[in-house]
Amino acid sequence: MKIDGKAIAETIFTDLTKQVAILKQKNITPTLAVILVGDNPESLSYIRQKQKATEKIGGRFIFEQIPKASLSKEVTARVEMYNRDPSVHGLIVQRPLPSHFDLSINESVDPKKDVDGFVTNSPFDVPIVMAIFTILKHIGITLNNKKIVIVGRGETAGKPIAAALAKRQCATSIIYSKTSNPNEIMKDADVIISCVGKQGVVTGDALKSGAILISVGIWRAEDGKLHGDYEEDDVADIASFYTPTPGGVGPLNIASLMQNLVKAAQNTR
Repeated sequence: MKIDGKAIAETIFTDLTKQVAILKQKNITPTLAVILVGDNPESLSYIRQKQKATEKIGGRFIFEQIPKASLSKEVTARVEMYNRDPSVHGLIVQRPLPSHFDLSINESVDPKKDVDGFVTNSPFDVPIVMAIFTILKHIGITLNNKKIVIVGRGETAGKPIAAALAKRQCATSIIYSKTSNPNEIMKDADVIISCVGKQGVVTGDALKSGAILISVGIWRAEDGKLHGDYEEDDVADIASFYTPTPGGVGPLNIASLMQNLVKAAQNTR
């Protein structure tokens, strides 16, 4: 069965809109500031989604684009400016940063404003992790006694998802580029969370009947259409539940970010 992430996200947005209306009565408007270094088109696409969602719930969005040739200290100065601004509740330095930048810039974000959940000692969960657990809760799945496989171990998806599952003491295996028997491992999984963003990472012949498939990874075909780590036609008759691309994990990732933003604004009261 296809999981309609967009519909689930809409219920979250409806609730957040009500919470923002209450905050505005107290002269608090949840405000998200995003800094982009360079002009990566994929990053710009993600930022537009964040802007649309922020404005959808009644919040305020600030976007600052800094030239790729800028120095790390110049970006850090902008981060510190937003850290000091009490009207800004959430602050994101959009990843990935250009290769010549000091990655410690990400750590310079005030943890109280780290709605992406990546800063050390951040009080917020990583939105993609929140999205995964929202999906599992929606379909009534508990992870007790489930064999979970994560495909990919990237910094922004596979790694934080694996850490969250380890914290909950879930039986989890991780597949990456040097894993020698990926299909054999996947064939034994009850839940597969794929975070790669390439064609054909998960195929129907690597699944057991009734498995749950969640595609975090996305890639764009030559025709401009977005795809997940598996072809839906290939898995639809095998998986008990699966997320589509688009309309699966993506909307819930953004909705979860908005939950963190509203929470950050509420914490300023």
